[in-house]
Amino acid sequence: MSAAPRPTVAVIIPAYNAVATLPGCLDAINAMGWKPDELILFSDGSTDATDDMARAAGATVIRNDGKPKGPGHGRNEAAKAAKSDLLLFVDADVVISHNALEQLVTDMQAHGAKAAFGSYDDAPWSQRVTSLYANLRHHFVHQRGKREAKTFWSGLGLIDRKVFLDAGGFDVVMFKHPSIEDIELGARVVAAGHRIRLVPEALCKHWKDWSLWRVWHTDVVRRALPWARLIVDGKTGEADLNISHIERLKSLLALLVVAGLLATGLAALVMPPLTQPIAIGCGLIALLYIWLNRAFFGFLAKRLGFVRSLGAMAMHFCYHIYAPLAYVLVVVQTRLGLRRAQ
Repeated sequence: MSAAPRPTVAVIIPAYNAVATLPGCLDAINAMGWKPDELILFSDGSTDATDDMARAAGATVIRNDGKPKGPGHGRNEAAKAAKSDLLLFVDADVVISHNALEQLVTDMQAHGAKAAFGSYDDAPWSQRVTSLYANLRHHFVHQRGKREAKTFWSGLGLIDRKVFLDAGGFDVVMFKHPSIEDIELGARVVAAGHRIRLVPEALCKHWKDWSLWRVWHTDVVRRALPWARLIVDGKTGEADLNISHIERLKSLLALLVVAGLLATGLAALVMPPLTQPIAIGCGLIALLYIWLNRAFFGFLAKRLGFVRSLGAMAMHFCYHIYAPLAYVLVVVQTRLGLRRAQ
């Protein structure tokens, strides 16, 4: 059997004032073993040297001269201008590995898929604990996810151009700000009968520096709440990645730990004899929570060391608190008629 013909590929980068990270992104793309046929940067109202950097690296620049419209809009516009068979979306703060494109294309062709995406590596640029947690959580989830994916990721994501355009691209009406527009697109692509592949070997390095506030704001406002809306509205299909049944169980246990701590404190005030049994029960639940997270916590300890990993573990516990609370909030809003289905 002859090998499948090599498809043409357009690399698309949405960018806004990206001079801090864009050089590394562009250098990595130009250093890839499998060269793209097109390199398109959508400059979303940039006022710095982003455009000049991109042109110097051989990219075609498409500009939005008005207020920024978001990366989803930029990707859509660049996709319309592209001529290649496949579109490779790469974020401006991502440094792609030498053979990631070839790995994505090869896996996609081998399995008859129409899209594929990779993963962050385990050595992010920022060494701040909050950044390490956010990036390593992403890495860990994608490295252990099912290869037959039900979602998509645009940080390093490859998709058939015709399939992308037929699907209407990213929904920039539902997602006016960077959010989970790639996940929603993936759900539509799968619903249309196409396959999406997770290729964990296709790696990239993330250069974003996450503060604690940015992690929490992104997790809650840009991810948990819109994802909960998709779930409630029945638009996510099958559970995938970090909305699996085991993740839901972890969230339940985390909530029970918080409830147990509150109950222990209350019992100490009003019914002291109940304090000890409640505290023991709370401790057992906490141990079960730690046990279910042992793989991730062990990974954090190995990568960060014991002391720094404690901070990352505490952030993960908080993640398992606010994620289900966001879902409950959306359910309540929906039942009370305070929001319409999207």
